[in-house]
Amino acid sequence: METINKDGYLRIKQRSLRYVDAMKIGTSPGIYRKEDGAGASFYGSYHAAHILDLFNELPNIPMDSRMEWARQFQQHQTKQGYFSGNVTDQDRMRSLNQMEPVWHYTRGNIWALRVLGFQATQEFKFAEPLLDANNLYQWVKHYDWSNPWAAGNQVLAAATTLFAMRDWFGVKEVDEIMEFGMLPALEELQDPKTGFWGTQHGADLPNALFGTIHIIPIYFAQGWRLHRLEKSIDSTIACQLKDGSFWPGGSDCPDFDGAYMLANLGYLTDYRKQDVEEAARRYLTHALKHEDPKGLGWLLHRRGSQPSEWVPRPHWIWKEDQARAISELRDSNPDRTHIMLGSWFYPLSIALISHLLGDTGYEGPYHFNINSLHVCNIFR
Repeated sequence: METINKDGYLRIKQRSLRYVDAMKIGTSPGIYRKEDGAGASFYGSYHAAHILDLFNELPNIPMDSRMEWARQFQQHQTKQGYFSGNVTDQDRMRSLNQMEPVWHYTRGNIWALRVLGFQATQEFKFAEPLLDANNLYQWVKHYDWSNPWAAGNQVLAAATTLFAMRDWFGVKEVDEIMEFGMLPALEELQDPKTGFWGTQHGADLPNALFGTIHIIPIYFAQGWRLHRLEKSIDSTIACQLKDGSFWPGGSDCPDFDGAYMLANLGYLTDYRKQDVEEAARRYLTHALKHEDPKGLGWLLHRRGSQPSEWVPRPHWIWKEDQARAISELRDSNPDRTHIMLGSWFYPLSIALISHLLGDTGYEGPYHFNINSLHVCNIFR
């Protein structure tokens, strides 16, 4: 980056860190709520670690404090190796088909440990069936890809686990297994007409966008070539709303997802370069309207928007013994104004857009940590 002391970057950093500070509970390291009025939360702690990591603040925390923080995540690990917030799971052995409710939670704990610089204490026995390329191929293909948003979440969690098996526990064959198992499955599932995953199975473009951003970080992490870039750009721009957002009223996950696609695709190809840059600038204008005017983090909904403009976004829940995710609608309550996730995703998306454009005033020494795949980009 050209400079590290631009006023815009410092403002983004200060308001994000102020929200982390405001959500801190007590003096023990790593205990945070995810929103005002709530109790201690895994997601508060997990997202706080990522916000501090984005702004290179974790090295300023003493090692023994980071270790204590990491122990909070380590204690969520079961004897079989997966992570669960349910204490009754501690001794439960899950088959691969029974992993659906805990994949996302497992992924989050692994990412949190990696950004803190620690690792899991138990090997990932639950994932051993995926250490066979044919099994991995069949497992990726078995999902209902008419909902790529939900399916992509699970595949990204499995990739996260496999990478940790390689890096933490010396399973050297992971890269080869993924190349001959996961990659062929994903290549077959990408729609040549849209460049997204799932549209050929009936998914609309927004759902496919939100699924696709869970797939392409795996490509970037593994150095796989991403195909159909031009179609992907066409589809991403088609998903953007006139106000620059990727969800009515703005919403942290969809908005980050759109920004991630613009920043990475814009780096990979000059196709529709002017359109991509204009879309990026529209997004930046929108994202800045999520700044809390009091300087305390990032708002769930854009300043000046009304509840009548908002559309609750789905959060996909995998219940025990069910093969498909169900939709839980969120973000429609006007009394909820901030969550920790937004104070990670909005500055992260601004970091990505400023990296692409280079002249926004928000450029800075952001830390794009490739060990957390939402932060893994092609330009690492």
